[in-house]
Amino acid sequence: MINKNEYLSAREIALGIIMDIVQNSNFSHTVMSRTLNQYQYLEKQDRAFITRLCEGTIERMLTLDYILNQYSSVKVNKMKPLIRGLLRMSVYQIKYMDQIPDSAACNEAVKLAKKRGFGNLSGFVNGILRNIIRDTKKVSFPREEKEKSLF
Repeated sequence: MINKNEYLSAREIALGIIMDIVQNSNFSHTVMSRTLNQYQYLEKQDRAFITRLCEGTIERMLTLDYILNQYSSVKVNKMKPLIRGLLRMSVYQIKYMDQIPDSAACNEAVKLAKKRGFGNLSGFVNGILRNIIRDTKKVSFPREEKEKSLF
């Protein structure tokens, strides 16, 4: 469990928001508002980063799960909830947030997994994210395959 007095990074706050929305079926705008009010000390840039990361991850969750399932031997629905949320959030950063270096998204995910007590799965997280970074062209979506077969 996280100590309330401990400093939380923007990614850690975002992970908490995403997990609250997904696990507890809470409305995203309610969770975001409540959490950002709780961390009013954050810089405007960090608040904007958290908002974009959370909204984007929730909005593209099906696509992110599809990508993760192509790179992981453990399917998304079988992963531990924290690892699932962490991977979704990290893949969103890699695929859709151009201003975030891929290596930063991967390294921060590994650090966060260790900090949250999943050090034994940090290699799993690192491996999946590194493979996605290395070979993003590998992902082919079902509709793309059908369209290619038409020509």
